[in-house]
Amino acid sequence: MAQHNGFIELHLIENTGENADKIGLLTAEFVHYTDCQQLKVWLPKSEYNKCDYGIYKIVNKLTQDIVEQELVELKVSGNTQMLFDTLCLSDGDYSLEIEHPKGGKHYLHFQKHAEGFVPEKFRPVEPPSSDDTMRKMFW
Repeated sequence: MAQHNGFIELHLIENTGENADKIGLLTAEFVHYTDCQQLKVWLPKSEYNKCDYGIYKIVNKLTQDIVEQELVELKVSGNTQMLFDTLCLSDGDYSLEIEHPKGGKHYLHFQKHAEGFVPEKFRPVEPPSSDDTMRKMFW
């Protein structure tokens, strides 16, 4: 399987369908390491157990291909956290769709960038200027 080491940028987290305003929102984070990367997703706290959820699927938005699909209960670690290895995802726009037991779906829209492109929020902070002018003026 080919590896695609580009960064993932999270765009939109929303709920759709029946009871969309009553099922709480997902929380998500992308973590990038030198040799691996993960998309971490937390289901909202609720009275439902992970076994109550339906399926989740990751969909390539351009082609509408389902990249991954499984029962939520098989992906959840603990009660709320889902970990996705994202090295296999090629560049493009994706959505993660999770069926909620109350009806409706959780959606996470994200973009996988080409390797080498680093979104602004992942770029290292520039070191402070080595210009000593201001310090010398006041000391």
